[in-house]
Amino acid sequence: MSDKVNRRKFMKTAGLATGVMIAAGRMPFSYAQNEKVRVGCVGTGGQGSFHVREGLCGATNVDIVAVCDCYGPHQKLGGQLAQISNAGIYLEPGAALTDAQKQKARVALKPKGYYDYREMLEKEQLDAVVVSTPLHTHYQITMDALDAGKYVFCEKTMCYDIEQARDIVKKCNEKKLFVQVGHQRRYNPLYNKAVGMIRQEGVIGRMTHIDAQWHRNNDWRRPINKDHVITPEEAPFIQDLEHHMNWRMYAATSRGLMTELATHQLDIAAWFLDTMPTRVYGSGGLDYWRDGREVDDNVNLIYEFDITPEKRSFYAINARSNSQDKVAINQPYTVRVVYSSITANAKRGCSELIQGDEGTLELTEEGSFYYQEPTAKVQWGGQGSGAPSAEQAATVVTSGGTLKLSNKAQQEGKPIVVDNDKSPDMIQFTQFGNDIKEGGTPKANQMVGLQATIMALSGWTAIAEKRVVEIDPSLYTFDFQTPDPGVVS
Repeated sequence: MSDKVNRRKFMKTAGLATGVMIAAGRMPFSYAQNEKVRVGCVGTGGQGSFHVREGLCGATNVDIVAVCDCYGPHQKLGGQLAQISNAGIYLEPGAALTDAQKQKARVALKPKGYYDYREMLEKEQLDAVVVSTPLHTHYQITMDALDAGKYVFCEKTMCYDIEQARDIVKKCNEKKLFVQVGHQRRYNPLYNKAVGMIRQEGVIGRMTHIDAQWHRNNDWRRPINKDHVITPEEAPFIQDLEHHMNWRMYAATSRGLMTELATHQLDIAAWFLDTMPTRVYGSGGLDYWRDGREVDDNVNLIYEFDITPEKRSFYAINARSNSQDKVAINQPYTVRVVYSSITANAKRGCSELIQGDEGTLELTEEGSFYYQEPTAKVQWGGQGSGAPSAEQAATVVTSGGTLKLSNKAQQEGKPIVVDNDKSPDMIQFTQFGNDIKEGGTPKANQMVGLQATIMALSGWTAIAEKRVVEIDPSLYTFDFQTPDPGVVS
C-alpha cells in the first residue's frame, strides 16, 4: 500500500473479528499462505468504483480478476481502477498516477471486462463476486453467484423484497456459503468500540432512546451524458440512460430513502439493541423536488424495540426515586428509535445519537463523542477517589486537562479515540477475504442483510399505507441455524 494510505488517520481497532466458523465451500486454511481470493466486481459505477478505489485497494488478500458493467464508460473506468487496485495503489479521486505508480500498475493483474455477469461467472475462475448494482438487480445476481459456488459481497440494501432476502439466507444455508452485506459501520472501529463501551463498560447506563438522521440538501441525482449513444453491447441491458443512472428515483428499481440511506442506521439500532423492532409507524412524502422522481424526498419514522432480559442490550437499573416500583423497573421495556431522512436541509447531517440514563454516544463515521449525564456513576475528576481508572481513561479522552462532572457535560463531548490506519471500507474487504480463506462468517452477514431489509421495507410500507406495521418474527426466523447478527469485534 502506498505511503498515502498509511498517512490517512482513520480509527483503529485491536483486531478484526473472524466471526464464528462455518462449514463453507472451502475448509479453513485450505488456501496457501500467499494465495489471494479471486474476485469479480459486478457494477463499477459510483459505489462500485468507490469500493475498488477505497476498499479493495487496501485488501492485499484479494485480486480483482474481472469487472462487469453493462454501461461501457463505467466498465472501462472500473477496469482501470481495478488494475490500479491490484497494484496496491490508493488513488485519490481526480488524482493522476505518478510515473512510478504507472509502472507499478502496468505489471499488475489486468482484469477482463464483461457486459453480462453471467458470462463472467461462466468464463472466470472466481472465488467471490462483489455486487454494486441497482437494488432491484441484487437478488438475481447474488442467487446466480451462490448457485455458481461463489461467496458474495452485496451492497446494501440486500434485496428489493423481503421474500427475496429470505431466499438468499436459505440459499447460503443450502450452499454452505455466505453473503457479506455492505453495512460498513459493522467494520468501523469507532462503532465497534461504541458497542463495547455500552455492553461491557456500561458507560451510558440503560439505553433509552436512539435518534438517527441522514439529512442532505441536494436533488440526489446523478448527471447523465446526453451525448452517449447506447451501443449494441449495452442495448440488451439499458433502454433509457436516465432510468439506468438514476434508478434510486424510481419505484420499480428502488424504495428511495428507506433502502438507499435508512438501512445503514437502522442496522446500527438493531445491532446496538441486539434485537429487531416489533413495530414501526411513520410519515413521508414527495414535497420539495417534484422533478419526475417517484420516491419520497422526506421520511420520518418511529421504530419500537422491545428489550427483554436475554438480550445483550438489557440493562438492569436501581431505583432513582422512592416512587419507582423496584420490580417493575427491571421488567421488559421498550426503546424507541426515531429516524428521519430529508433532502432539502443539511444542518443535522448524518449521525446516530445513542442515549442512556447515564450518558450519550454521538456516532458518525468521521468521529464520535461521549456526553456524560449528571446521573452517571463515573466521576471524571483529578487525583483521588473520583479519578477515572486506567481503562476508563483509555476509553474516554478529555481535551485540555481533566474535567469534573457537571451539568456542562451535556454540552461538552469527549472524543472516543481509537487508532487505526485503514478506512472501514478497506477493513470490510480485508475481512471479506479473510473469512473466505479461513472459513469465517462475516459480521455483516446475510442475516444482518435480511434484518435491515425487513426494517427498511416495513418502514416503507408504514409510510405508503399510512398505518402501524407489526414486524412478524417469522420473517427473520428459520428452521436451520443462522449466523449471529449481533457480533462485536
